[in-house]
Amino acid sequence: MSPGPGSLQPPKAVIFDLDATLIDSRKAWQYAVEESVAATCGRRVDVQPLIEEYHRRPWIHALTLLLPEAGERARCETLCSEISRRSGLKKLLVHEGIGMALDALRGGWMEIGAISRQPHGLALKQSQSTGLDRFLAVLAATPAGETYDPAARLTQCLAFLERDASDCAVVSGDPKDRRAAEAAGFRIFFPAWVADPPPGAVTIGSPAEILAALVGYPRPA
Repeated sequence: MSPGPGSLQPPKAVIFDLDATLIDSRKAWQYAVEESVAATCGRRVDVQPLIEEYHRRPWIHALTLLLPEAGERARCETLCSEISRRSGLKKLLVHEGIGMALDALRGGWMEIGAISRQPHGLALKQSQSTGLDRFLAVLAATPAGETYDPAARLTQCLAFLERDASDCAVVSGDPKDRRAAEAAGFRIFFPAWVADPPPGAVTIGSPAEILAALVGYPRPA
């Protein structure tokens, strides 16, 4: 479903899912898994065929397919996390066209925020290593020791931006993000460059279309 026309005001701010909508972590995931297996077991593996299905899932899901021994999997899982937090940051990319799209949003006087399921320190490093931090007015990541709560992270963004949910949009493909945003009254958009949209989703086809989609879709009654 494409965004429909509307004459009401466009959103004053837009909140993105940092982890998937803005950042492309596939190369970083591949690097972390392959290097951790090499360091743990002394052999090289090619995890390219696993990337699309497993790169947003817990490390152990892919490692179970790669390593038969439980002790090796446990050591490798720890190492995957360490590599991801350190040298893996250099492998992070942003989806093609995101930088220009965010710059266009700022030119259209829209504030930009992001939420993340990562711990705040790691999410901040990821935004800095990809250059996304220069676009973000607020980054609401998961406090240390807590589980990801999208409703709390969206509320945190609204408090910082001093906006009502009805004046803001959320762009995310994550079902939990979308349910929390719907319950709070945000305008919700599905980024088709991340995954195939579910039926009925208001879809943005590519990063280049973000500004036009946000301007063209009406504010909820």
